Amino acid sequence: MSRRLRWAAPLLVFVAAAACGFAWTGCGSGRMTSAPAPFAGAPAGALPATASATGAAPGAASQPASRPTSQPALATLKVTIKGLRNHKGQLIFGVFRSAEGFPNIESKSVYWETKEADADAVTFTAHLPPGRYGASVLHDENRSGEMNRNFANVPTEGYGVTNNPKPAFRAATFNEAAFDLPASGREMTISVQYF
Repeated sequence: MSRRLRWAAPLLVFVAAAACGFAWTGCGSGRMTSAPAPFAGAPAGALPATASATGAAPGAASQPASRPTSQPALATLKVTIKGLRNHKGQLIFGVFRSAEGFPNIESKSVYWETKEADADAVTFTAHLPPGRYGASVLHDENRSGEMNRNFANVPTEGYGVTNNPKPAFRAATFNEAAFDLPASGREMTISVQYF
């Protein structure tokens, strides 16, 4: 292998990882990791079974698949984001089950969604198994996909977490943002904080 290829390959891997893995990434992904993908386990490109494939008569009404008894029912979490200083850019919202990755690593979240910051209040809705979670939001005004900071490392874009702790000189922790999501669901508000 030539010298150029030996240093270029790791550099390309690093650049790709940097583009995907740094703070507040995944803008526009709108991915939800709390529910299984449609047709999980089916080969790529597979379509759902039709009446003819299942042996049912054409035109027969199909019955919805029942949920296995071992899978818990999903609870609805509604989080409304308030206190936006303008309607520029987008809101990046994530829900986490633990401190690992909180508040901004998409791959560690159980739910991740991006919406336009086009109203005074924007609501995110997630369907998750009941349990303990923490949620965060970034007002990504310039759509960079990450929190921007000034020369003193102070955030120049707004952010917030559930329970609305406002620590002065550090980021909020998962434990400060943690809440219980009961089977009946929960509605919460995050007030965005700017410095």
